[in-house]
Amino acid sequence: MLGCLPSCGPAAPEPPGQALRTRSPGLVQGTDAPGDGAAVALVARRTRCGGEAPVLLCSGALIAPDVVLTAAHCLAVFGEAGPYEVFLGPTLLPEPGPGGRFVRVTRAVAHPDYVPATHAWDAALLRLSVPVTDVPPFRLPGGSDVPVAPGDPVRAVGYGDTKDASRPSGQRRQGGLQVTGVTASAFQAGPAPAMTCVGDSGGPVLGGPPGNEVLQGLTVSGDVACRTEAVQVRVDALGDFLRPFLE
Repeated sequence: MLGCLPSCGPAAPEPPGQALRTRSPGLVQGTDAPGDGAAVALVARRTRCGGEAPVLLCSGALIAPDVVLTAAHCLAVFGEAGPYEVFLGPTLLPEPGPGGRFVRVTRAVAHPDYVPATHAWDAALLRLSVPVTDVPPFRLPGGSDVPVAPGDPVRAVGYGDTKDASRPSGQRRQGGLQVTGVTASAFQAGPAPAMTCVGDSGGPVLGGPPGNEVLQGLTVSGDVACRTEAVQVRVDALGDFLRPFLE
């Protein structure tokens, strides 16, 4: 049964669909991701708890029971004070599937050094109204984790466009990429064979062995055709931003 908090408050007017599509770069050549429960969708808060289609803004990563990490540009339409919810479940669109639920966002904070033109430090944190206690958050990088490096395989998860009319956006999907370049705060990846696309922004990019994956990156940008390059903010570079919010 679809869960819904009783606080579906007034929402700002629905933004134009084209503006949403151009602001956030599912996964092309990906597969369903039923096991990635900590990968969530960021949506505009609904004015009522039923009878209206959710507006998908971006994807996101649950990193604590009441904290979601996403991309800062995902807040561009409504701003930090905007009306947001996150959706947990494998199917958001065309309508939320069985077992899915919405949780209201009470606070949104963009990285203070975020640069929209370049996607530098393109990260934001969301505080949830209630903790999610039945879904393990993604593991954040620690001192024993090897930093991401060129040639590494990584796995992206998101709810975005698939470039396949038979597989619409709004379905949680995953796919493999390969790291092609690394800087102090970001890394680039190419298809192996999947590629992130519109709606995957803010979604988790995971590395490491199965069963012990770590949240290495956050999808923030890519080529317009969703074929050749994806750009991710490095999560291990966000420590000063994450710590105060998590504590």
